[in-house]
Amino acid sequence: MIETGRINKSQVSFIMLPTTIATAILSIPSIDAKLAGHDMWMTPIIGSLNGFLTVFIVWKLHKLYPNQTPIQYFEKIIGKYAGKLMGLIFVLFYIQVSGIIIREYTDFLKTEVMPQTPGIVLAISLLFTAALAVRGGLEVIARTAVICTTLYMSTLSVLLLLIKDIDLSYLLPFMENGFIPVLKGAFVHQSWFSEFFLLAFLLPFLKNQNGSLKTGIKTVFLVMVDLIIVNFFILTILGMTAANKFYPVYTIIKSISFLGFFQNFEIAVTASWVLGSFVKVTVFLYAASIALAQLFRLNNYQIIVYPLSLVILHFSYWDIPRFATLTNFIYKVLPFYLVTFQTIIPLLLLIIALLRKRWGENFS
Repeated sequence: MIETGRINKSQVSFIMLPTTIATAILSIPSIDAKLAGHDMWMTPIIGSLNGFLTVFIVWKLHKLYPNQTPIQYFEKIIGKYAGKLMGLIFVLFYIQVSGIIIREYTDFLKTEVMPQTPGIVLAISLLFTAALAVRGGLEVIARTAVICTTLYMSTLSVLLLLIKDIDLSYLLPFMENGFIPVLKGAFVHQSWFSEFFLLAFLLPFLKNQNGSLKTGIKTVFLVMVDLIIVNFFILTILGMTAANKFYPVYTIIKSISFLGFFQNFEIAVTASWVLGSFVKVTVFLYAASIALAQLFRLNNYQIIVYPLSLVILHFSYWDIPRFATLTNFIYKVLPFYLVTFQTIIPLLLLIIALLRKRWGENFS
């Protein structure tokens, strides 16, 4: 088998939490404020429905094709050649999305933290570190994720220091423009929740397969709660001005002052966010590496990690030449892009797989 490492269910949760949240808490709240207004706190609840659906799709495909990743069961579902083509498309998809994640990471640090540091330096440092973890195997990724996610989630607790500053009047008027704006904001959220399809590259390597569905559902619920909390604090602190800030969560954290002299909490939060981004990039790079290796029947995926990292680095700048292009892409294109590849296509493949199982047809 191409991956000999094994992980447990709790490690899966530690891996998937920052994989979903790391970029979501930076980019989505501003979009939510534009689309849903005073009801932006509701959007993660509705958006999470797609997370639960995606987890169920992944679990069902895993039950039909145990110990196999999507690249392997694509061929069994839609035939050898169509399956290979689908596998190649998914490899390119994860390469491009990894490039977008890297670009989000570098643009945030350059804009808010280290404006004098070349973005390419920030991108290379993150990708190189992630590549080291991926080459170490899934067990190394899991152990690293446990540490990074614990620090990442605990640091976000500094938001509790803002309780004294919240203004609940910003929650009103409730449903001012009806339910449609909430659905629009929820659609953006559901695209990030679709990233739970990455579970398909983790479930085959679980030590104990029992309870994998419960683990996925629990993790989706935790992500939903975290995003509700973030949106609630942003809304009740900034109000509708959140729509004018691309990183509103960073803005409210910078405003924290505890006991008059405990300040600059954004430094700790930025450090923890770097850890969360590291986990996310590592998981996407791992999925792309495993997928590419299985597509070309390689016995070892480690040998392609560094070359693949260079390709991803190229995509992060060639595909997104300017910051304005990135913001426009995240706002208008990325939600449809992520949902199509990570929920709609897997759902269609699941339907085909169930029909084949029922009727015993052989399309290959």
